[in-house]
Amino acid sequence: MLSRYLDGRERGLLVPAPEDDAAVWNGDRFVVGTVDTLVEGIDFRLDWPAFDWRKLGRRLMAINLSDLAAMGAEPRHALVSLCLRREMKSSDVGRLYSGIAQQATRFGSTIAGGDLSATSGPLTLTATLIGRVSSAGRLLRRAGAKAGWQVAVTGSVGGAAAGLRLLEARRSPRRGAEREWVRRQLDPEPRVEAGQALVNAGVRVAGDISDGLYRELEKLTVPGKLGATIDIDRLPLAPGLAAADWKLGLAESEDFELVCAAPPAIMNNAVKSLNRRRTPLTVIGAVESRPGIRLRRGGLPIPLENPGYQHFR
Repeated sequence: MLSRYLDGRERGLLVPAPEDDAAVWNGDRFVVGTVDTLVEGIDFRLDWPAFDWRKLGRRLMAINLSDLAAMGAEPRHALVSLCLRREMKSSDVGRLYSGIAQQATRFGSTIAGGDLSATSGPLTLTATLIGRVSSAGRLLRRAGAKAGWQVAVTGSVGGAAAGLRLLEARRSPRRGAEREWVRRQLDPEPRVEAGQALVNAGVRVAGDISDGLYRELEKLTVPGKLGATIDIDRLPLAPGLAAADWKLGLAESEDFELVCAAPPAIMNNAVKSLNRRRTPLTVIGAVESRPGIRLRRGGLPIPLENPGYQHFR
C-alpha cells in the first residue's frame, strides 16, 4: 500500500525502498535527520471525539517536520514504519497513509520507504525525516544564546493543551475557539517556513516547544549557564484562552511552535519577516546572565510549581 504514495525522483530519490531493500538518494552536503513515534494510549486515543485517521497520519509527519523546522532545515525524504493491528479496516489504513502523504507533499518531502508490521498491542507509528541546510552556518541550534538577547515565540501557545483537555474529557468542541484548540492537538502546524525565515533573518538559536515553552527555554539557556525572564503578560495565548490560562501556554506541551533568541536588531528583522508571512513572532522576554527561568506578571515575580513535561518523569 505504501508504494502508491512514493514519489520524488526529481528530489534526488534514485531508488524507492519497495523496489529494493533500502532507499537511495543523491546526498546533500549538510544533512539533518530526526525520528519520532506516536503510541496509542500515550500520544493519541481512537475514542477521542473528532479522531480521524488522516489527521493522525498528518500529525505523525508534523511532529517530525517540527524538529526540522527547529533546525531551519528543508524537508527532503521520509521513512515511515507502522505497527498496526490485523483487525484494522483497510479503509482506515488507507486514510492513515493518505494523511502521511498529504503532509509530505505539502512540505516537499518524498516518502522514500518504510515498513509495515502487525502488532497485538497498541498501534505504534514512527517516521524518520531527512532534511538539509545549505551550509553549517545556516543552522538553528539550542546552544549559543547570550545575555541581553531577546526571546520570542511563533504563533500562539496553549491551544493544543486546551484541546487535549477537551479530548481527554471526551467532550466535543462547542464553539469556534474550542474547535481550533482540538485542531491544534490533532492536526498541528509545523513551522517549517518560519524556521527558514528565522535563519534568513539572522537568528541562529531556536527550538520547538512540543515539550512545553518553559522546558525549551531551559534547553536554550542551560548550555551557556544563562537564564531568562519571561513576561507572562506578553505570552501570545491561543484565541479563546483567558489571561488566567497562561500556564497552558507556558508549562503544557504539544504546541509545535518555535521559540528563539537573538540580539534585538536581528529579532526586529525576524518579527517583520514572519509578520509578512502571516506567522506572528512575539517577543516575550530576555536572556540573562543569572541562571534559571524567572516569570514576571505586572512587573512582579510569580512562581510556577509544575514547569512542564519531562520524559519518563
